[in-house]
Amino acid sequence: MRGLRSICCICLLGCLASCAATGPERNQKLLNLELNQWVLIHQQERGDALQFRRQSHGGSAFDTKRGRLVLFGSDTHGQDWKNTPFFFDPVRLEWTQLYPEDGRHTYRVNEQGLPVAGEQGNRPWTMHTFGAVEYDPVRDELIVASAPLHMVPGRFTNALQHVWHDVERHPTWTLRFETDEWVPLDCEPVHFFPYCTAFDTDRNVVIGHRPNGVFELAGEPRSWTQVVRGGQFGWHTNAVYDSKHKALVVFGSNQNANDVVVYRVESGEYGMMPTPGDRPPEDQHNPMAFHPGIGKTVVMVDRVTERDDRGRATAGRAETWLYDLGSDSWAQVETATLPFRCGMNYNMAYDPGHDVLLLVTGDYRNPTSVWALRLTEKD
Repeated sequence: MRGLRSICCICLLGCLASCAATGPERNQKLLNLELNQWVLIHQQERGDALQFRRQSHGGSAFDTKRGRLVLFGSDTHGQDWKNTPFFFDPVRLEWTQLYPEDGRHTYRVNEQGLPVAGEQGNRPWTMHTFGAVEYDPVRDELIVASAPLHMVPGRFTNALQHVWHDVERHPTWTLRFETDEWVPLDCEPVHFFPYCTAFDTDRNVVIGHRPNGVFELAGEPRSWTQVVRGGQFGWHTNAVYDSKHKALVVFGSNQNANDVVVYRVESGEYGMMPTPGDRPPEDQHNPMAFHPGIGKTVVMVDRVTERDDRGRATAGRAETWLYDLGSDSWAQVETATLPFRCGMNYNMAYDPGHDVLLLVTGDYRNPTSVWALRLTEKD
């Protein structure tokens, strides 16, 4: 809590510096964080205007135009119905939401056979999104390439059985930030439930990874195309786009793994890296982000230290590891270790305005919290 108190006390009393007139403001405290250590910058408390539990099955992206972290996705299972984006402002250190979650009575299928929610029928259903939430800075929109497949009647809930079989297509959804309007893409969707996508910032293309191959969302009008047939890993993967090496980097597996799978955009090569030397613990559903300043992929990996009689993890920590595709090697940032496990977490992103990583943690027992990490390489 010491880090939280120290950063909150400087909030809006002159610590906010403006960058260029066209860009978002800056938080001077974030610009001067202690290096290579996670710092708690915000924690939800009783009495906050907006309180919500972090959704482990939800994904994240960073809106570079407005300088804000975006969370979208729900644990669903018939228990949670959050179908609204949540925004974290790292300057004002506050959460907002686009709209209150839509009631179940508004869930229906429209004339085009698409599942919609809201009184006006213009929003997506609640859904798991995993690692399939991206921000397109050119179109200024959020892209959600998932589907509410855990809402299949009889699996976890029958709440939607009266409309489920009327759905003709679960689309790829986009949220246009200029107008805050949800728009489904008019193309054959590819669902990355429970897999992952990344945004190729060089070509302005979404790249998605599934066990049956690699797909790209591109063109005008946009459509999904399979570019690699046959894949690696099962589910609970996550991915980043490595802009230094022009490649998709994939890590994690529901079977637990510490291998890296790479798709090289320019050559079309795809495969598992040999990666000799040190590796992080085997894990799945990891927070991941590419850090362009150091040219490496950052992964939070849980190290389990205690298990119960059934083999379930009861204690551990979350370690920060850096993967360098150029040398196919891992290195741990030992000073950036959290004293708890992240568990299922797709809520980490790179904030280019502050040159920091932002990580959201929290679960049923712990409040939603935001951490920041300023990285530098040590020789």
